[in-house]
Amino acid sequence: MFDLSLPGMVGALIGGVIGWADFKMIGGLVGAKWMKSRSERGLGNHPNTKRFGDWIQFGIWCGTQLLFPVIGYWAGASLAG
Repeated sequence: MFDLSLPGMVGALIGGVIGWADFKMIGGLVGAKWMKSRSERGLGNHPNTKRFGDWIQFGIWCGTQLLFPVIGYWAGASLAG
């Protein structure tokens, strides 16, 4: 069975917090750039603009909230021994 270590869980928690902060920063930058590029083309009010922007945000969220805790767990478990 898979043993969960306390240092690994603390690392996963820290990784989750860092991932959340990264999602807020990267998601805001990418979302603003997406809306700006669509608005410059006159497509700012198109219904697909908001929907596709939401999918971009969801992809960034999945990447940060799944990847960062895994890396944090691995780092915590390997550094603590």
